[in-house]
Amino acid sequence: WRSALASGAPLEVEIGYGRGDFLFDRALRHPQRLFLGYETKHKASRLFVERTEAIPNLANLWVSDDDARFSLPRVLDDGRVDAFHVLFPDPWWKSLHRIKRLFSPPFVELLAAKLAPGGILHFKSDVSEYGELVQYLVEHSPDFLPNDPQLIEQIGPSAPTHREDWCRRKGKPVWTWTFRRR
Repeated sequence: WRSALASGAPLEVEIGYGRGDFLFDRALRHPQRLFLGYETKHKASRLFVERTEAIPNLANLWVSDDDARFSLPRVLDDGRVDAFHVLFPDPWWKSLHRIKRLFSPPFVELLAAKLAPGGILHFKSDVSEYGELVQYLVEHSPDFLPNDPQLIEQIGPSAPTHREDWCRRKGKPVWTWTFRRR
């Protein structure tokens, strides 16, 4: 993995890949890119690893059950990531639990540090209030340009996450925000 990272191949990181449908699909569609996934739920990570082991020569994908907030600074050089995908993170509804939310000013700073200039932050949620908070935090960072819905075209087609598929089947709205690193 270290030699692959050193190769300079484009790198995409998904934080909170859950069942891994999006990440797995991206890795299969884009064998010339590298993919790194983080998921803190150990059972989901184990099931995803078992799923990927059934595909021979899937050498462009690495996953971790570490917390990305603590692992990314140790694993990746600044400016190395071409795209971050944070899709349907837990909104932690209760006031007492909001401290557990992934997005905070330090997390936005971390993403900005690891993203290459021109890199993309791709965020989706079925909770509009959480998306609006993320938009506020990212757009108030001097490192990001405002939300640009047209950036989704650069990501291209991909499989929906398990949550996104559920929302579609239930007729629930899904919101997407995409930001470019200055």
